[in-house]
Amino acid sequence: MLSGILKGLKLTESIVATAAYAVVSALLMIDIVGREVFGLAILGLQQVAVYAAIVAGFLGLTLATSDSAHLRPEFMDFVAGRRMERHVARLGDFISAFFFFAAAYVAWTFVAISMESGDRAPVLYFKIWPLQLVLPFAFASSAVKHLIFGLRPDLKVYSDKPTG
Repeated sequence: MLSGILKGLKLTESIVATAAYAVVSALLMIDIVGREVFGLAILGLQQVAVYAAIVAGFLGLTLATSDSAHLRPEFMDFVAGRRMERHVARLGDFISAFFFFAAAYVAWTFVAISMESGDRAPVLYFKIWPLQLVLPFAFASSAVKHLIFGLRPDLKVYSDKPTG
């Protein structure tokens, strides 16, 4: 079941991140062609591309979590030693889960305030909170993944090791 949750999250996040980057590419190409070929600027294309890039970037956080691809300091690895390495890694996953759950709570509070105040995007004037939902989602998804890795270290994929 936990493996299915990890696979489902990764697949969904990969599809949405890929679509968001495709939107960024398409909008920027349209903007460049419009400006350079037709001398025509379309209002808001660059802003929408930026929002799509933000969505893709935050989903990149969760995808990096899926593959254990985050950078981490290694200079203190000798302290725990080889025998404790697995235990320290599990503890790190539980601490990371706690951190990401806390970040998800703060992000949700941010989105709720944006909803209440009716914040709108500059230039385009649409309500911004639906796009901001990527923040608590990304943090909560990373938290769930780290929690699963802490509970079931065998499900953790390491990006620097072959997975085949």
